[in-house]
Amino acid sequence: MTALPMPAASEAVPAIEVPVYETRLSAAGSWSYLLQRGVASGEARLSWEPDAQQRYSMRLEGWIAGVSVLDWKSTGALDHAGIAPERFAIRRRGKDSQAANFQRDAGKITFSGPTHELALLPGVQDRLSWMLQLPAVIEAAPQRFGPGSNVVLMVIGARGGADVWTFAVVATEPLDGLATLKLVREALKPHDVRVEVWLDPARAHLPVRALLSQATGGAPLQLTLQKGSTGP
Repeated sequence: MTALPMPAASEAVPAIEVPVYETRLSAAGSWSYLLQRGVASGEARLSWEPDAQQRYSMRLEGWIAGVSVLDWKSTGALDHAGIAPERFAIRRRGKDSQAANFQRDAGKITFSGPTHELALLPGVQDRLSWMLQLPAVIEAAPQRFGPGSNVVLMVIGARGGADVWTFAVVATEPLDGLATLKLVREALKPHDVRVEVWLDPARAHLPVRALLSQATGGAPLQLTLQKGSTGP
């Protein structure tokens, strides 16, 4: 069962300048989410483990009816641009099945399947790390990111895809009693992913809901923070 919409190897990344932002990253934590894919529902856990050596491990796991449907892991370093992935892997049955490798010494990104390589730019994220890099950017300068502003991230997938994700800050929106900040990344081409995310300013802009859907249709995936999930 495919847990999140992901394109195959992407077309060329659009010619757009990707900013390098100041960040204020969350403390270590583990958060529980309700997971919904179409009519099926289950649970998910997002774990974030930075350490004193400026390294991190991040993992998103999901289960429906006790069966693992989602296991993504991102590991790497923390630098002046925030999260600096070194390996992003989609895991099945406890083993990496597809992976992107961010070779920082060589300045390139390679993949376990596709043979093409990409230039490794400052601030680049993977398909998991953006979930905490985006909050870290806004948390560092919340006054800059009111409605009408944008956050631009380059995001790399394990299958070789690379896209510039422009998150538009839409509005401050009530959600389950919280005053959240809603951002939207629109799908720009076939097989692209549309992302809606609601961040909680009271919890370091932690994502309290994320909705991902493909332009070509299919069951969207939604993650909703469970009440009482406090993290650290």
